[in-house]
Amino acid sequence: MVYFTVRCDPLPGKEEEFDGFLADKAKKFWTGQQGVKSFHVYGDKLAGWPERTIMIEVQDLGSLQKILDSDERKRLRKEFMTYTARSESQIQDPIV
Repeated sequence: MVYFTVRCDPLPGKEEEFDGFLADKAKKFWTGQQGVKSFHVYGDKLAGWPERTIMIEVQDLGSLQKILDSDERKRLRKEFMTYTARSESQIQDPIV
């Protein structure tokens, strides 16, 4: 199993719109991809910090790379970036 994690801060005033995007478009995209096992969004509102953490569990690195390279994912990312002030991603392969 491979874990693709994205940590991001929504733009001020865009939090609800961003959460709607994640719950609708992003979740439908990721859960509809071959090899994706789960998609979860976590909010961190402690001390007023608006960070969101998105965890996507994928069967293997090859499946994840195919998804990341797809034109559909690139369009989704472009829209994703219209809601965020900061974003960083990480791929974790527990086998390595």
